[in-house]
Amino acid sequence: MSRAVAVCHGPFGRVSIYGLDRPLVLHAHREAHLIFFLEGARGLVSASGREVRVDPFMGAAINPWEPHNFRPERDGSAGLFLVVYLKPEWLLAQTMTPLGARAFPSSALVITREIAAWRDKAVEMLLSAHRDLHLDPVLMALAQASSEPIGTDLASSLLHLSAEGTIDRRVQRACRLLEQHPSHEGALSSVAREAGLSRAHFFKLFRQQVGVTPSVFANTVRLDAALDRIVMSSDPVTTISERLGFSCQSVFTRFFTAHMGMAPSDYRRALRKVGPLNLKVAHG
Repeated sequence: MSRAVAVCHGPFGRVSIYGLDRPLVLHAHREAHLIFFLEGARGLVSASGREVRVDPFMGAAINPWEPHNFRPERDGSAGLFLVVYLKPEWLLAQTMTPLGARAFPSSALVITREIAAWRDKAVEMLLSAHRDLHLDPVLMALAQASSEPIGTDLASSLLHLSAEGTIDRRVQRACRLLEQHPSHEGALSSVAREAGLSRAHFFKLFRQQVGVTPSVFANTVRLDAALDRIVMSSDPVTTISERLGFSCQSVFTRFFTAHMGMAPSDYRRALRKVGPLNLKVAHG
């Protein structure tokens, strides 16, 4: 059974130590995403048509909104991984460089001595008994060691959602609807009808301009809303499930487990919050 050993949310995003023994569905994150092997069975991460074996010598680096999935190298085998999600706006504030000026040039990340040292430091801090964790400089150093400058064309494409006017207004409207109402499952079809486009045409346009399918985008928004509520509120999982429009708690738990590898209650038990989160929890 997959489990969360330690979970920490903060202004940077979130960082976790997960024991994973099951595949995750194809999904995406708003954040820059790093995966490091710690012990046990190795993992396989597929992104952008490439499969990366996450082991002592190689990690995985996933750009914002890049679709990817994970599976254990051997069915039923469990491995321990450090998983880091870093908000692009936090990276901007820390580095004072233009948003998107740095990203991961490849999903395959060679584990250098520098990366290994910062990885091990992050693990040590997450497992410590101290409540006041100063993870920001460690995570920034880890991100910098894992990335290098890339061309502006690719940087711009990775940040298509943050640049005003870069995508079709109909697609923008669909994204806004989903962001504001993560429980509104019919938002995309509704916008397609209002735009006078067939569902197939509109979904193709969405995929071309956003970089992920409408379902992946909708699931990302819904998962983020679930994580916000789990972190920021003491609401029971049943209440969170209802507010996000799931038919019942078991459906919500299956959705969460398919994306995170564990049940929402297990995730909450391992949670530690650091600093002012400044998370806006939507009530849809």
